Amino acid sequence: MVKKFRSLRAKPLSASLLLLLVSSLCLVLVPERLVSLRVFSAPSYQRPARRTIAERSQPDPNAPPPRELLDFQARCNADGVLVCAGFDSPGDFSPAKWPAPGLYPAGDKVFRGKFDTAIKASGAGSLRFDIPGYSGSNAAGYWRQSMEHNFGQGSTFYVQFRQRFSKTMISNKWVDTTWKQAIFHNERETCADVEITTHQYYNDGFPTMYTNCGSRNLYSEQSPPMKLQQGDYNCWYGNYNATDCFFYPVDQWITFYYQVSIGHWGRPDSAINAWVALDGKLYEQWIKMPNYRLDNDHPGNDYDTVTLLTYMTGKSDKIDYPLASTWYDELIISTRPIAPPTASGAQSSAK
Repeated sequence: MVKKFRSLRAKPLSASLLLLLVSSLCLVLVPERLVSLRVFSAPSYQRPARRTIAERSQPDPNAPPPRELLDFQARCNADGVLVCAGFDSPGDFSPAKWPAPGLYPAGDKVFRGKFDTAIKASGAGSLRFDIPGYSGSNAAGYWRQSMEHNFGQGSTFYVQFRQRFSKTMISNKWVDTTWKQAIFHNERETCADVEITTHQYYNDGFPTMYTNCGSRNLYSEQSPPMKLQQGDYNCWYGNYNATDCFFYPVDQWITFYYQVSIGHWGRPDSAINAWVALDGKLYEQWIKMPNYRLDNDHPGNDYDTVTLLTYMTGKSDKIDYPLASTWYDELIISTRPIAPPTASGAQSSAK
């Protein structure tokens, strides 16, 4: 528990004694203040100790992604892995208590995140979210995952997960909103300066990314002409086609893979790269943003959490949309590059 200090009236002190007392208080109060930023009221969850990744330990952010296909277990055992969530046990789906990692309910307090043993990329199951008709913005709930580290200036992190979409997830026209897939953020907020979000671009059937609560997009420019997807794709604003843009396939496992290299907060020296891989295929890059500015108004409150979700800002609960579903599997967070996965259900040839 954070200690509270109370001011007391005292007799005037000599200059030397005052200096000694101030020095002693600095040794006590500074660590106490820093610790207080990470204290939570939930007694049932005790956060594991975290350490900041040192700049000297970082891989080359310009190196190409791995090309050897590996199964889930081999990727989990790779160097640098911090989190490996396979969604393979019913116990993983017990209701979480804030701020613990795990499954959280929809806005109506119903848990629509499910353990699906029928549709999975590997193992015993996957995480499934259902979006029913007549549901609001937080229609299905979300999965919150600690990165187990703080990623600040001079650090690089990698995130990989597999996702699958029902036909209605793509074909439903959500009027003035659309769904998010994943947010990388600080534990305190998902809509903030420390935020990188992947979402469907309006209702057009392909992903884009943004930061700063949607105020800045990961486009080649912030106004037309601009590429909404880059790298191996050339998805120009207003010219959306299957040759130049990556569109979500229906009822197929897709691997989403990210590299975030943080330079200095507020300067254009960070890099964000993102790839996709169809089932059993190699990566194709769809976000390539070098010399990008990442902000953090409160350094120390850095990237430390991944949230998987279907949240739709402003979604109307007055419309009876057809039931839509999405599945997640094989979430990995690492300080090193992550290999692309073998086809769902396939075994790796790695020794």
